Amino acid sequence: MTRSRLGIIGAPVLFIGVFQLLEMMLSPALPLIQRELAASPGEIAWIFMGGLISSAISTPIVGRLADMYDKRTLLLTLMAVTSAGALVSSLAPNVLVLIAGQAVQGVWLGMLPLTVGLFRDTLDPERGATGNGLVIGVAALASALGLILAGPLTSALGYRSLFFLALAGALVAALWAWRAVPATPRAASGRVDWVGGLLLGGGLALLMLGLTTSSNWGWTAPATLALFAAAVLTLGLWTVVELRTGDPLVDLRLLAGRSPAGVTAMGFVFGFASFGLVVALPMMLSLPAETGYGLGADTLWIGLYMFPLGIAGTLVAPLVGPMTRLLGRRAVLVLGSALVSAGTAVLAFWHSSPWQIVVGVTITGLGGSIGLTSGLNVVAADVPADRAAGVSGVVFVAKSIGGTFGAQLGGMVLATGAVAGVPAESSFVNTYLLSAVLGLLAVGAALVIPAAVRGTQGGHPVSAPATKPAVHQSDTL
Repeated sequence: MTRSRLGIIGAPVLFIGVFQLLEMMLSPALPLIQRELAASPGEIAWIFMGGLISSAISTPIVGRLADMYDKRTLLLTLMAVTSAGALVSSLAPNVLVLIAGQAVQGVWLGMLPLTVGLFRDTLDPERGATGNGLVIGVAALASALGLILAGPLTSALGYRSLFFLALAGALVAALWAWRAVPATPRAASGRVDWVGGLLLGGGLALLMLGLTTSSNWGWTAPATLALFAAAVLTLGLWTVVELRTGDPLVDLRLLAGRSPAGVTAMGFVFGFASFGLVVALPMMLSLPAETGYGLGADTLWIGLYMFPLGIAGTLVAPLVGPMTRLLGRRAVLVLGSALVSAGTAVLAFWHSSPWQIVVGVTITGLGGSIGLTSGLNVVAADVPADRAAGVSGVVFVAKSIGGTFGAQLGGMVLATGAVAGVPAESSFVNTYLLSAVLGLLAVGAALVIPAAVRGTQGGHPVSAPATKPAVHQSDTL
């Protein structure tokens, strides 16, 4: 692989891994942050909420910008903005400045759809599929590593070191991208639909705010219902505007096609189903062994139990391309969804021994990585070049919304039958079973997606490959 092609994949993958790692390490560090900055529980919650809302708003906008402008310039700009947010967070003298820094830093999630478009424009389909796999795999690995490294790093260096380490990694990724990533031709003409962006951003912000605060206010509280109603009205108005706009931020007619709609639904379901691991499993592992279903694990051991989730995803994601050529893309999509369902079902029926936990987590990690990587490859293959990044952005937003909604519902299920604040074993079982059922819904969404790209035979393109940007001789090994 040429040095340029290695950098095209490596630079954004490194950047994504660094900030996914930072995001995961912040959760165990929250008690330390709260003590050092004298923050209230509500203020601490906004550290994550601000970044979550910022990501939901910025991701589809970055995706559309990536469809319209030079992706190299946008890549470097996004790296700079994200790094600025991390720098503000690292130096924050109080929690309000930290919240602001995290809101700015939250735009890093826009790197995910940007890379889908970048790989499509600059790499052949096989290497592009490998790149998509590495993005998903490294993000999964970073998530698992974050749970393990957070405790030792914060104990030895303090929580501010997490941001400084992320800045160092971001600088390396930015220099690599500046050196290796070529300029890309403008894929689409027209203008940015700022009205659509404002309405979509506002609607998503209201929706995410309602979801994240429902656990404190209650799902039927007037404030929660008001937020959901405002979100529905705003998103409804956005839909009307987008359908009447000649150059919309999100092409809803295109999104309604079988491939974009199926992949978006899979993203939502994967996010929703993941709450069985994200919410329930760490809580169950931390319970005393005397309960009969807890393992008495501390933060480090919880991270070790979750680590196979990232390792499995990292190892299998680059293999999705060869699997697709062997089995066909619909079979791979179904396989990924079925494994997510099977992994969470294993946790529901067998969770009394460490090896059973590892088996369930590993199967789920394999399924999530296979399904999401294959879905991104479908978007890259089926969606026009001037909309690929934008549609990918919608997929990631759907996954984020699904995960947030699932986390709140998971909390409700775990609270059912709890004694003195400790969930009963049946509550954990029901949580895992619900995740397994949702995994089956992802199988249904996968079956909606066409088995092959139009103009292909057996899932393999028969048309000539699109012209790729030239690679300078100085960039080759």
